[in-house]
This record gives sequence, C-alpha cells and structure tokens, in this order.
Amino acid sequence: MTRTMRLGTTTRTTTRAAALGALVIALAAGCSGADDAGSPADGDSDTSTSEDSGASDTGGAAADDGSASDGGSASDGDSASDAGSVTDGSASDAGGSGDAGGEAGTSDPAGAPLPEDADLATEQLAISAEDAVSIAVETAGGGETESVSIDHDDDHGWTWEIEVRTDGQEHDLDIDATTGEVLEHDQERDRVEDPAVDVTSPMTPQQAIEIALQEREGRVSGWELDADDGAIRYQIDLETSGDDDVEIDVDVETGDVRIDD
Repeated sequence: MTRTMRLGTTTRTTTRAAALGALVIALAAGCSGADDAGSPADGDSDTSTSEDSGASDTGGAAADDGSASDGGSASDGDSASDAGSVTDGSASDAGGSGDAGGEAGTSDPAGAPLPEDADLATEQLAISAEDAVSIAVETAGGGETESVSIDHDDDHGWTWEIEVRTDGQEHDLDIDATTGEVLEHDQERDRVEDPAVDVTSPMTPQQAIEIALQEREGRVSGWELDADDGAIRYQIDLETSGDDDVEIDVDVETGDVRIDD
C-alpha cells in the first residue's frame, strides 16, 4: 500500500516536471520571439537610423537646398548684378545708339536745316529727292510724278515742290526738305499729260549737277526736273562769283547742255 502511493507520487512529480519543461520551452520560445521582435526593433532602429539617415540626407538636402538657396541668392545676386550690368550695358548701348543717332542727325540734317546759302552740289538735304517723291505720291494716293524741284523758301526754308498726276487730277505738294512734313497740298483738274519724270533714272540730280558744273562754276542754289517740249531735262540754278544767276539745262537722255545766262 505504501509502495503504490509512492509510485503515484512519482508519476505526478514526473508529469509536473514535464509540464514545467513545456512551460520553460514555451517561455524560451517566447523569449526567442521577443528577441526576434527585438530584431525588428533593431530593424526599427535601423529604420530609425535610415529615417535618421534619411533625415540626415534630407537635412543634407535641406542644407544643400539652403546652400543652393544661398548659392541661388548669390547666383540671383550675380544674375541681378549681371542683369544690372546688362541693363547698364543696354542703357549704355542705348545711350551709344542715341549718340550714334545724334551723330547721324548731324550728318543727316534732319535736326539741323541747311543754311540758305548752302551749296546743293556738296551738301545733302535731310529729305532726299527720292524720299520727297515717295512722300508726295503716298500723299496723293498714287500716281505719276510730273515734276520735282528744290528751292529755298523765305518762310519754310528748303522746300520740295512736287507735282503728281492721278487720273487727270494734278496734285501740287510742298514738302519740308528737313522734316518731310507736307506743307501744302493743292489739287486741280489737268487734262495735259506731260511725260512722267524719275529722279533715279536715267539721270540722277547729282549727275546733272556734275555735268552743269563742268560748264560753269558756282553754287548750286536749286534745281528742277520736268518735261519741256516733250524732252525731260534738269534745270540747274547756279550763283556765280559775280552774283549772276545762271540756268543750265541738262537733257536726261542725251546729256546735252543748254545754258541760259
């Protein structure tokens, strides 16, 4: 009886030991899981590190951005400075252009009318004959040029007088030879159709002046281009050393000269 009780006691003890062993194993497994969980924690730590690293990188990027920003500012500053330089350069260039324009204005008498005693053989009007004809034809609304003349007017200074024909209508225009302003524009019916003239062909005013000066010396005080008896001629007005006015006609086709003292 006593031996049986000891055996039961031993069996219970063994069972408890087994259960305890299982608990220990379970606890060990739990600890191992905890350690494994700790590994993700380490992973978290790594993640944190990565985040820190990312933050660091971001910070670096921010720093870089900051540097870029600073650099950009400096760059902007440089750009602004460069822009300023460009602007200054542009302004300077614009000023230079202005100066060039001023110089052009000096050589081109647009801002400085020729004096009354100017010699048209050597001095140029601001508005050339060709320019004056273009202004006249445009003002008349088209047409053909019948005559062109330049002379000094007491009221308006050097003035172009141009006749333009359009469908039987004659336009008489006075144009300021310094500004190009149309001073007068009169119209009337005209049934007489003279040959059209051209200040560029077959002979220019300068060529006619050179031919005239080969005949007589003097100051060219004016000239006119028109048709006379069916022939187109330049009439060059000269003031000679004796204050005598001489008119020299030059045929645009043949170059023949006729002098009217």
